[in-house]
Amino acid sequence: MTISFDQFVDEAMEILNINLRGYKIKRVQRRTDSLMRRYNVEDYGQCLELLKKDQDFRNAYLDHFTINTSEFYRNPQSFQYLEEKIIPVLFSQNKVVNIWSAPCSNGAEPYTLAIMLTELGYTKSQYRILASDIDAGILEDAGKAIYNENAVTNVPPALLGKYFEEIEGLSTKYKLSSEIIKKVTFEEKDLINDPYEKGWDLILSRNFFIYLTTEIKEMLTYKFVEALRPGGFLFLGNTEFIFSPEKFGLQKLHSSFYKKI
Repeated sequence: MTISFDQFVDEAMEILNINLRGYKIKRVQRRTDSLMRRYNVEDYGQCLELLKKDQDFRNAYLDHFTINTSEFYRNPQSFQYLEEKIIPVLFSQNKVVNIWSAPCSNGAEPYTLAIMLTELGYTKSQYRILASDIDAGILEDAGKAIYNENAVTNVPPALLGKYFEEIEGLSTKYKLSSEIIKKVTFEEKDLINDPYEKGWDLILSRNFFIYLTTEIKEMLTYKFVEALRPGGFLFLGNTEFIFSPEKFGLQKLHSSFYKKI
């Protein structure tokens, strides 16, 4: 059965329960086409049938479609600003600091936060880190916390030796220490459609907006701001910007950082 890509998207959204039209549609098509080539799928009709009937293919599609790459200390200068300017404010104002990484991808970002807070001397009782993502497979990988060399490139050598165990094999991998793993809680969540918990002091949503349509970005900005407590902070990726932040009730502080007014 030959169908158009538009028809495919409409039916795939029903099957997967994901708003594919919230993402830039050309990116959705590129990802879909590349997966079809990998699995020798002839057309969108056959792809749709596999999504309906083959759980393994459905999981592969979700894994291929979603944003599932990240690294520790991505954009180190931003994490330096977070450590020096934001973290001290948060812990001076709150008995328990609530931090949300959304989406969290392979866990490198929330684990970076856990390492940072551990190094600063904060204990698990002083903060909570929740990490959310739509991809169950990548969440499983995040829980295992085994990373390739590229993912740990920006980790300072002293911290790499302190918190990671090197695993020799065909390629060198690094296993994060259980001390850090247990400081992060993971959950499966659809950020576009699911409701958000409120009262967050810091939300990290880095390099997610770049994949979304303008309408969805605006909608999510409102959702994130509503989820922040007054005075809370939103931390975006280095190439992501909120135009006219004041209309969302935000004040731009520095590069990728915004404060809820």
